[in-house]
Amino acid sequence: MSSGVQLNEPIAQFELGTERNFVYLVLDWKTLKAAIVDPQKDLTIPLGALKTHGFTLTAILLTHSHSDHTAGIPELLERHPELPVFAHAAERKRLRKFHIPSFKPLSDGTMIEIGELRLETLHTPGHSAGACSYFLRLAGSPGFLLTGDTVFIQDCGRTDLDTGSNEEMFHSLQKIARLDAESKSIVILPGHHYATASTALLSTEIRTSPCFQCKTVEELARLN
Repeated sequence: MSSGVQLNEPIAQFELGTERNFVYLVLDWKTLKAAIVDPQKDLTIPLGALKTHGFTLTAILLTHSHSDHTAGIPELLERHPELPVFAHAAERKRLRKFHIPSFKPLSDGTMIEIGELRLETLHTPGHSAGACSYFLRLAGSPGFLLTGDTVFIQDCGRTDLDTGSNEEMFHSLQKIARLDAESKSIVILPGHHYATASTALLSTEIRTSPCFQCKTVEELARLN
């Protein structure tokens, strides 16, 4: 997957900020509707890409509410105060400082429509109580799983922050691993560029990542 907008590709990836955050655009090329996932500060490049290709931004999606994944919300709501912000209900407390006019609470299984694209919400706590991943299924193409700070390439998110949990992280990893039975070509899109690669196949991560190799919560806790 290449960085930035590629013609007719449904996901665009941008690395922004000193913590090597990935910000994503979900793009429906039929309707020219778009969503932004985990907006960092200074969104000049992704917003410029939307303008260049004629897209209308219709939603903000958050994998969780830590500040490095939400710092761009004020800029977006200043430009587009009507934009809905989607996040798990458990993350709402941290988001109150933004005075969001249209907060859309999510739960496991909630479907989000971006134009004609549909993303399934997977509640994947562990890094944060309301952490979510977003699964985009595409007929005849690889599926994409935006994992935020739950799954990185060859690693998983830390569990020692507020509302983090080794037990919940372990069960979230098992939940994500079960998606591999549906398709061997699911692409993991993590929340940070912590590895050499910026994406990976879920099937590869299940075979090779130390986190997915853990058989018990205690094993995972030793890694974290």
